[in-house]
Amino acid sequence: MSSGGAARMTGNLVGALTQDVSALVRDEIRAAQAELTGKARRAGRGGALLAGAGVLGALATAGSAVFLLRTLDRFLPPRTAAALLTVLYAGGAAALGAAGVAELRRAMPLVPEETVTSLREDVEAARPGSATVTGTVAPDEAPSSDDGGTYP
Repeated sequence: MSSGGAARMTGNLVGALTQDVSALVRDEIRAAQAELTGKARRAGRGGALLAGAGVLGALATAGSAVFLLRTLDRFLPPRTAAALLTVLYAGGAAALGAAGVAELRRAMPLVPEETVTSLREDVEAARPGSATVTGTVAPDEAPSSDDGGTYP
């Protein structure tokens, strides 16, 4: 093969490698975006649950509790009615708060873990002497000069 043909073949290989790396990077960026979007949605749900807990907590001391308090006053002594109403609101706030915190913990950390793992595997596969990259020839399988450099 002439040196011009070898240079063209090398240029083609470099071009193909560049396209493959570009496609791989684009795919990894898309995967990271999808993973972060899912985590952001989960964190948003957790935040909404915490906001609901705050609203219920505010209701425990708000004026709208007066109606229920007056209703309970008909059946219970005033202090018992007030204590029961406070416990009900506080219990609802605690339940929503615990659910919100649990949802936020499941969403953390906000790092695209699957994408990071995939990138590490890609880097490891691309290192010389590592496992064979799909679609390439491992050094053991490369044609030797004994067989004339021909492929089977």
